Amino acid sequence: MNTSYILMIVTIVSKIFGLLREKALAYFFGTGIIVEAFLVAFQIPMTFTNILSGATANGYIPMYNEIKERSGEKEANSFTSNLSNIVFFGSLLISIVGIVFAKQLVIAMAIGFKGETLAMAVFMTRVALLSLAATTVFSIFKAYLQIKRHFIVSIAHAILMNVIIIVSMAFAKKMGYQYLAFGILSGFIFQYLIFLPYIKKSGYRHRSLINLKDRDFKMMMKIIIPVLISTSVIELNFIISKSLASDLFVGAMASLNYAYKLQAFVTGIVITSIVTAVYPDMARLGAVCDYDGLKKSVGGALVSMALLVVPASVGLFIFSSPIVKLLFVGGAFGKQEGVVTATVLNFYAIGIIGIGVREIVSRAFYAIMDTKTPVVNSVVMVGVNIVLSMVMMKVYGIRGLALATSISFIVGAILMVLSLKSRLGRMFSTINISDLMKITIATVCMGILASVVYSFSSRFIGSIVSLLIAIVVAGGVYLLAILVLKVSEVQNIINKIKNKRAK
Repeated sequence: MNTSYILMIVTIVSKIFGLLREKALAYFFGTGIIVEAFLVAFQIPMTFTNILSGATANGYIPMYNEIKERSGEKEANSFTSNLSNIVFFGSLLISIVGIVFAKQLVIAMAIGFKGETLAMAVFMTRVALLSLAATTVFSIFKAYLQIKRHFIVSIAHAILMNVIIIVSMAFAKKMGYQYLAFGILSGFIFQYLIFLPYIKKSGYRHRSLINLKDRDFKMMMKIIIPVLISTSVIELNFIISKSLASDLFVGAMASLNYAYKLQAFVTGIVITSIVTAVYPDMARLGAVCDYDGLKKSVGGALVSMALLVVPASVGLFIFSSPIVKLLFVGGAFGKQEGVVTATVLNFYAIGIIGIGVREIVSRAFYAIMDTKTPVVNSVVMVGVNIVLSMVMMKVYGIRGLALATSISFIVGAILMVLSLKSRLGRMFSTINISDLMKITIATVCMGILASVVYSFSSRFIGSIVSLLIAIVVAGGVYLLAILVLKVSEVQNIINKIKNKRAK
């Protein structure tokens, strides 16, 4: 899991820039109509990209490995050229259709938009959709770089995207919202320039071929369609919440977005890093039918994820108010908006562990070429979210939307684990179970002591300083606890460090 931790460091830097983008948006525009129009314009091409790239990558990696094993790397690279060319023209067609029907797309994404807000969102969406062909094609090469173990560059590109968008926000504040649209377009396209030297270095040479009748492409399409449905569930759940929130009150969608970004900060750092590092190996184990190795890989990945996600989720839940105050309150983003965002964050934090479990376990199904189970699971999750959102929104308002989403993720995770257990057998070894119990005990100790420290210190000093002190205490207590309890993952890292020093 060493690669996972290196990726987490890179992802932390990338996610910090993502939070800076959200902070800039909050500072310049608060939670007003420009923000809500921007969020929809940003979300529509991002949704297409995330769904298509997620499905393509999850189907492409095992297919590439299989072709390479069967026919060699040259044939696997030809498959990559064929796939990327077809995806380019398919995405170009989708972007044209999206531009023509941009108004309908915006209304579907935000049922409460009218008048000036709707007009702004439609314009920004049309400009942003021009990036779709580039982003979807490079998602294939992002997966290719991960196969070639160029993990860092496959994540770091988002830093460049966020810098470009932040600069565009500064221009938009002074010169008009149109600059936000062109900022999205430029950021989405130019972020991938850093891929080019690494693709060349890996020995890939692009070919101008399009063969819709290619056997491997047809097989890929059989895999990708159900994977597309499965990987879209997180995006769909958030889209449902935002669309319903747009009809609650002005600023509801923006508050939901800021809270979601903080949740995504945790999932992106830990869960994405672990999945990025372990999935190529899972796909390789699945290709050679090494199911014992696959189960061991899944169990280890889940423990590594829990080691960081469980305490992070508890931290977000306990300290949601001071975290939001530290990161967002200021400029056009007032204290009342901060209170609403912090409340939403409380409920989003509950579902993070469900996201982590489902993301890892679903990759095991893709590795064994079972795409049906994740699809069924996705349909159930979306159904649960829609029903609960409609009911809870009427009772709890915006809090109900966040809670409904979190419950749907937890339900999906439980069902996914049970499905994999029935397919492959027991995933968790005795050591894994012991580690999970130790992580839970350490997190409880951390949460209690950090809460006491924050409550006491905030009486005498500011909430932000108290938060920073509480975070340091929380980190120290948790680290001490997992060392005393001897969590095996931590012990393995310590042993590796000792071995390197001994050499």
